[in-house]
Amino acid sequence: MDSNQKNATGDGQPRMDSIKEEISAFAETAKDKLVSVAEPVKEKAVALAAEEKDVGANQMKIAARAVHGAASELESEMPQIAGYIHDAGQRLEEMADGLRQGNVDELMGKFGDYARNQPAMVFGGAMLAGFALTRFVKSAATAAQPMEAQSQPGQSWTGRSSYSGPGGTA
Repeated sequence: MDSNQKNATGDGQPRMDSIKEEISAFAETAKDKLVSVAEPVKEKAVALAAEEKDVGANQMKIAARAVHGAASELESEMPQIAGYIHDAGQRLEEMADGLRQGNVDELMGKFGDYARNQPAMVFGGAMLAGFALTRFVKSAATAAQPMEAQSQPGQSWTGRSSYSGPGGTA
């Protein structure tokens, strides 16, 4: 019998088991390596998210102070509206405190719940953020480009003038 006939009759089973074990061992090694590489990346991402969370909380506190300042300006003329604005400022402060005290995993869980309950709001917010980001990037790119219309020192303009005013020629 040749080797093809042996494999067909089942005599090659120990070889297949050996290959399966090698593949399984390779997969386990690859998984362990992936976990060892991914863990520091995850830790770095969580640390960065925690820093950004604190920055966001600080920005919300600043916005809350601004809202309270605006409400204070309105108190003498429109006390009822000023009360509503103070309430909004208070909610901003509470949100900032909640953001500062919560950990990143809890916040992501809350956001996930909110996204499931209010998908239209999340979609609208994402679109608004995208428009704002696009506008910011465009304005930053425009500001970074050198002004080509201005002549550089040491360069002379060699084009023809179309000015034909008093004493000028075309």
